[in-house]
Amino acid sequence: MDILKQIEQEKHEPKALPDKVYDELLRDILTGRLEKDSRLNETKICQMYGASRTPVREAFRRLEMDGLVEYIPNRGEFVKGFSDNEIEDMMLMRIDLEVRAAQWVIDRITEDEEKDLAALFNYMEFYTKKNDIEKMIDINYAFHRMLYKCAHDRLLERTLTAYQTYTNYCCPPNYFAVNYLSKVLEEHRRIYRAIVRKDIQGVVKAMQQHMKNTAKRSLPNIKVD
Repeated sequence: MDILKQIEQEKHEPKALPDKVYDELLRDILTGRLEKDSRLNETKICQMYGASRTPVREAFRRLEMDGLVEYIPNRGEFVKGFSDNEIEDMMLMRIDLEVRAAQWVIDRITEDEEKDLAALFNYMEFYTKKNDIEKMIDINYAFHRMLYKCAHDRLLERTLTAYQTYTNYCCPPNYFAVNYLSKVLEEHRRIYRAIVRKDIQGVVKAMQQHMKNTAKRSLPNIKVD
């Protein structure tokens, strides 16, 4: 399947109601629409998200496992969210894990995956030239997801996918900053070329610099050096 069409399909593909409610609650908690320490009234949540009690309760359980919702006996469910320190820590851990994933990609990527990654990078170049920010957000997201997959480690892939989702909601970079797309393209080009050359030192340096820049673009006061 064409990678870009696959991205679009995944973005707009209808989801089962429990998954849809979970995703929307996750987004609203991490973006602050549902305020920290506020009580999640089950009836109101059902009305807000157009769902019955069963999928809402399932979403609550999943969010409790994520550490984003806390059940207090005799009181109910409360928004916990992430503290500023937890967000910074998560971004720093993501830097380390992204570097590890990139290292493993060098040794583990298959020929078919190399073709898919090449096609994805070509899309990145094309839509950067078009200055299509919306498309580039999707492709940037997909590029990293592709590397997680090519590292061939399920635990690492699951952890990095969660970190990516959390940080994209909690502290998105300023996509409209001057020369943002061209800077990000160049950072990804260095990563991609190092993978093609099987250059482990090169990919470590390129990914480390990209993720440090990503952290600074998202959290200007973070210390990453």
